[in-house]
Amino acid sequence: MDPRISKQRTALVLDQPFFGALALRLKVIEDPSCKTFWTDSVSIGYNPAYLAHLNDLETRGVLAHEVLHVANGHCWRQGDRDPDLWNDACDHAINPMIVDAGMLLPKGVLMDARFRGKSAEEIYGILAQEKRQKQKQQQQARGQKDGGKPGGQSGQQPGDLTGGTSPPQSANGANTPSASADLVPSPAPSCGEVRQYVADDRAKQEAEWKVAVHQAAKAAQMCGGMPGGLQGMIAQAVEPAVDWRPILHRFAQDSSPTDYSFAMPNRRYLHMRLYLPSLHEPAVGDAVFVRDASGSVWDETQAQFAAEILAVNDAVRPRRLIVMDCDTRVTQIQTFERGDAVDLLPVCGGGGTSFVDPFIRLANDGIHPAFLVYLTDMDGRFPDGEPSYPVLWASTTPLRRAKRAPFGETVEVIC
Repeated sequence: MDPRISKQRTALVLDQPFFGALALRLKVIEDPSCKTFWTDSVSIGYNPAYLAHLNDLETRGVLAHEVLHVANGHCWRQGDRDPDLWNDACDHAINPMIVDAGMLLPKGVLMDARFRGKSAEEIYGILAQEKRQKQKQQQQARGQKDGGKPGGQSGQQPGDLTGGTSPPQSANGANTPSASADLVPSPAPSCGEVRQYVADDRAKQEAEWKVAVHQAAKAAQMCGGMPGGLQGMIAQAVEPAVDWRPILHRFAQDSSPTDYSFAMPNRRYLHMRLYLPSLHEPAVGDAVFVRDASGSVWDETQAQFAAEILAVNDAVRPRRLIVMDCDTRVTQIQTFERGDAVDLLPVCGGGGTSFVDPFIRLANDGIHPAFLVYLTDMDGRFPDGEPSYPVLWASTTPLRRAKRAPFGETVEVIC
């Protein structure tokens, strides 16, 4: 271990006991193959060339940065998300906490005021949406440029998006910064990479870290060295995650009409000449699922929600499955009769957010569903009146910060 890292880790133990106690759990290894620093909840790796460019206070801040990646559970929550974009989202989530704790980070790190207080998942959704919009704008700009040439041809080869001229390359074949800067500006550098823990004992490792975070917080509070801004993060890190999918399935099952009826007497008592009702489960009516199409619900969650729509449809077998997409207005409606093959189309939309129109559409069409499930970030206008059917709001925003729905149940979607 570089003596500078050892010195600054000791400084964390003395000056920032929360970070120091957790830093001692991580093995420090030299790794010239990485760009800056990294952690996978077991080790902290560092590039000695990058370390040489940091002063002592920046080194301490970067160590705390890596510790906070693990304390926030970033090493276990990536899922199927893009690794680079996930790393950027995690940096945006924790860097303000490092600064608020009185520590210094290298210049140019990712820290946007509009992301303050948001989780990495929320930030990832915003960044992913902005990336898609930027790519769409670039495609439109290239299309306009190509349209001004004879025959709409720009002279480029298939797959070449640079207008027919190859960008200059460095000796190792990589594009030089000047060649691609006009297309995709290089983001501010990350001072520390978060890597996913991939061993088989992942659940055990995550549980042990939750305990360690809780213990480190208590010890820091006892000696008065706990930054106030970390309290909410710690509460979130140690609270048990509730899987939203069983709740969704329970909601759908509970909304199914089940009652006793004399239409079919209970056979077990007929031999005793007792005419008693039997449990009757009539067919479920219409099941309605609404997908927030405003762009604030990211693709990975939409894909998981689509899978749960299919699972609920198979389990409950409603008379009709109705799937709506809505931003400020309903943008797409798909209806499937019982027994139809369900092949959901991609989400259609991209405007603002209002939750009113789906309920109006159902009322105008005379549809009284057995239940309605709405996937959204809860940031929009709610209907003024409560419908007579049960509603479940599947919130992609943590419930402690989400707007409260005026009716129905709310469950936090955890991916």
